[in-house]
Amino acid sequence: MGELASLLLRHPLHAVFAAGVLGALSLIFLPAAVLSAAVLALVALRHGTLIAALISAGALLVVGVGWLLVNLRPGLAFPIVVSLWVPVLAGAWALRAYRSQGMAVLAVGSTCLFWVLAMHVLTGDVEAFWRDWLERAVAGVPGATVQGFERDGTLPLMNGLVAFAMGVGAMLSLLLARWMQSLVYYPGGFGQEFRALRLPVSVTVLVAVVLFAVSVFSLVLMSDLFLVALMMYLFVGLAVIHGIVVQRRLSWLWAAPPYVLIAMMPQYAALGLAMLGAVDGFMRFRTHARRMW
Repeated sequence: MGELASLLLRHPLHAVFAAGVLGALSLIFLPAAVLSAAVLALVALRHGTLIAALISAGALLVVGVGWLLVNLRPGLAFPIVVSLWVPVLAGAWALRAYRSQGMAVLAVGSTCLFWVLAMHVLTGDVEAFWRDWLERAVAGVPGATVQGFERDGTLPLMNGLVAFAMGVGAMLSLLLARWMQSLVYYPGGFGQEFRALRLPVSVTVLVAVVLFAVSVFSLVLMSDLFLVALMMYLFVGLAVIHGIVVQRRLSWLWAAPPYVLIAMMPQYAALGLAMLGAVDGFMRFRTHARRMW
């Protein structure tokens, strides 16, 4: 992977080609969008956000060609990969400027927050917007109906769930890019940086106050903001677990259960990890683990 990172950084056209082809591939195989965004993040971390933005413009042309050639799924009005490029570039800018993954999480979360608020302002009724979208999107899926989303309570959460997925995808892209960069320029530095990921107590208090205030006049908006916060503190929770495992000199197998839970019961795993991440701001679990050892 270190050789691949060096190749992508060697010439801008290499990055344009990789980000564009992976972005076009994501029209068929959605996880490729994370890899496409990771290429842009890698360039942004090494050469700056402006250079990465110029490369994204070139990659967009490649994605546009794929857009014209591929028979897209109903309901997709634009390439989903583009929705990852903006938050991942914001996160890369923060990480490059502050050398803090906590600041990167805040930057990604801020773009997701802006997206949530923009959707509420522009649509007027986000639930109605997503109901209309789902009616088009499920048209080609046998047995799928909008009523199914209404019965299981997913429909009112759609706006927040999309923001959550966008934030998680952007953070995975950014972390992958940071890891690749570390292989070339500072081996072993990624793990140390990730294990130090935390958010200030002031941010946690502000999040709690905002959620309470918003719940007074809009439960839908409150749930959207809650899911954005859940995304941010999910990564803090993972960092806490990895930090404790390393400080207590435990086997890496102790860090595996959260990922197993994410695969089997993602909603409960995300909530539990986010709660751990939020409480860590007050309890400083990693500091106590170092002292105990």
